[in-house]
Amino acid sequence: MSLYYKYYLEIKNRFILVFISWLSLLTICYIYKEPLLFTLMSFSTHSKLLNTKPYFIFTNVTEIFYVYLELVLFIANQISLFIICYHILMFLALGLYDTELNKLKFAFKFFVIAWVGTIILLYKFVIPFSWSFFLSFQQNSQTVQPISFLFEAKIEEYFSYLKSLYYICLVNSQFLAIVTFFLASLSEKLKKIKTLRKLFYLIFIIFSTITTPPDVISQIIMSGFLVVTYEAIVFIQYLKTSMVTN
Repeated sequence: MSLYYKYYLEIKNRFILVFISWLSLLTICYIYKEPLLFTLMSFSTHSKLLNTKPYFIFTNVTEIFYVYLELVLFIANQISLFIICYHILMFLALGLYDTELNKLKFAFKFFVIAWVGTIILLYKFVIPFSWSFFLSFQQNSQTVQPISFLFEAKIEEYFSYLKSLYYICLVNSQFLAIVTFFLASLSEKLKKIKTLRKLFYLIFIIFSTITTPPDVISQIIMSGFLVVTYEAIVFIQYLKTSMVTN
């Protein structure tokens, strides 16, 4: 049996395992689709602001079914993505040196932590704050603004809104993880990191402009957070280099 054929068999077996895992996730998520959707609805604060029971409207007979289907596919695909990354890591493990494998494992763990942090940040801060901010426009004074606004949450649009926020936060967190991992790998080249400071600042500004909503405040907050994180990492690397030198 040739070596390439063994690689082919391993890749095929891992592909089958990933496919079975994906189907299992689809089945489990579909069985528990109502609790999952209720969990997503609990993010919403518009009912509390209106002092009413939580509710969403739909304008198509099949709309709720398609929302359930999108929800199941969304969750299954996100978890399957990490299963695929794990199988890729295990497939490459035998062909790497110990140092390379340790770095790859560290990067994988770092990205997983960033992903979990994204979900926590989204659940605790981003979604409640965004809903409170946008729904505040329907709270008006009749003397100043005689026109009233009433928001009716549509289930399909609400789920699309959640997915958009999720992907924005995920891209930002993974980008920050990549920058952190890159700077950590260049600990012995501190001078090179300092010379690239202006380039990193420009990348931060461009990235914040692309990923944040089109307002100056969001871009400044995101750019400032990335810059502060960058300078903190450089300072930590400087302290480590000074301790090693001494």
